Amino acid sequence: MLCVGETLWDVLPQGEFLGGAPLNVAAHLVRLGRPALPVTRVGDDARGAEAVRRMRSLGIATDLVQLDRELPTGEARAVIGADGAAAYAFKQPAAWDRLASTDEAVAAAATAAAVVFGTLAQRAPESRDAIRRLVDAAEWSVLDLNLRPPHADLEVVRASLERAHLVKLNEDELHVVSGWLGIPADADSLQHALQDRFGTRSLCITMGAAGARLWHEGRWHDQPSFPTTVADTVGAGDSFLATLIAGLLANRPAATALRQAARVAAFVASQHGAIPDYDPAPLLAP
Repeated sequence: MLCVGETLWDVLPQGEFLGGAPLNVAAHLVRLGRPALPVTRVGDDARGAEAVRRMRSLGIATDLVQLDRELPTGEARAVIGADGAAAYAFKQPAAWDRLASTDEAVAAAATAAAVVFGTLAQRAPESRDAIRRLVDAAEWSVLDLNLRPPHADLEVVRASLERAHLVKLNEDELHVVSGWLGIPADADSLQHALQDRFGTRSLCITMGAAGARLWHEGRWHDQPSFPTTVADTVGAGDSFLATLIAGLLANRPAATALRQAARVAAFVASQHGAIPDYDPAPLLAP
């Protein structure tokens, strides 16, 4: 599996944590026993070297990690609210703004079980073109919308939706995208619009404490959230997506994959940082 986009350091009150949605998804996929390669770019600096070292310590292969000798490794300064939710400010430009679609990466995308991508890493034209080339080579593509103002561009979203087979977004993003598309801001209206206009096959909407909904193979599946004491929500959505993808690729029933995703996300939200250590077996119990 390929996870394409930004690698960065989340600067939190508790310290610096390696992150970036695609890297987080890759790390959780590996934890769940699914091989995953990040296609990303880091700077030739101390943070870049530590990012590569940390990836390897997490069991993530770094064959497709690119090195930029001019731009720094990405950084996101996060402010955690009273409810544990995080708001971010992203340093720009960063190494991942120059992501390249190398021949090796395109070949890997063409043979991968899935290519996971988002919209944040498409804020710069160079990385945007590279990501589109990689996704166009994929047999199954998963879009994690990940709208982060001011890096939320309607045309980037439209082009990404055109390339995505499974779309995952949160409740706030549902309202934004529904407004852009000129439709009511509800799950059914969005599902119909995405299917009719973009050919979207599957749609997942996460709603925090209200749980999640998944449209897959012609029907909705609903999953309540699991009770948890929130430390911070950084990476919880990424762990949810990784678990959902792993379950669907393993041909588990959609309801089972959704339930397991919600359970893993609840655990990650109870921990600090995007990639806490955990044993997935108890979390994946039926």
